[in-house]
Amino acid sequence: MKDFLRNFKALLASLFTFFGLLLGLHWHFVVAAVLAVGVYIGIYLIGKPKLMIGNTDIEALENAQEINQIFNDFEADIAKLKALNIDIKDTEISSKISKLTKTCLDIRFYLEKNPREISRSRYFLDYYVKTASEIVKNYSDLEKSNVSLGKFKEIKEKSNQSLDLLNEIFDKQRDSYHKDKINQLEVETDLLEQTIKLGGEIK
Repeated sequence: MKDFLRNFKALLASLFTFFGLLLGLHWHFVVAAVLAVGVYIGIYLIGKPKLMIGNTDIEALENAQEINQIFNDFEADIAKLKALNIDIKDTEISSKISKLTKTCLDIRFYLEKNPREISRSRYFLDYYVKTASEIVKNYSDLEKSNVSLGKFKEIKEKSNQSLDLLNEIFDKQRDSYHKDKINQLEVETDLLEQTIKLGGEIK
């Protein structure tokens, strides 16, 4: 739809230019036609939407289209996790899915401001996030299918284990983006503790 509007605006501007020059100013047909084509190309190029992630323009990045697609897929997986969790009846499972989703939102917030990190995060985004989405979908489907109590207990146990492991992985991924700041904070905290010890208790 956006591409159609872009074409329509460019075509409209070029037609106004052509007939304005030809009929209004009585310019030569060929000159009016060439200028009209130039206007069409100019308007079309100006109207080309920029590749944006959040408020960050990623046009200048290498593989910008690919990076944009990875991020869009990540957002779709977050939306899928949220939607699936609405119908999950088990509160324990639901809380673990909520934690996964919250960590995903933390990661998304960071990647919006640091889109260069998206390529380096591709394995996590393509594999672990999609795996989480599939596990949650399978659990949701089985919860609705009314399988036997014994079988469902087994499914719930395996799902719990998988979600615990995924939450650990997601936490590590989020924290890895802030490793330098975390290390710096730990150093500063150690120095502060040493200063307090050397100076005695603060009154």
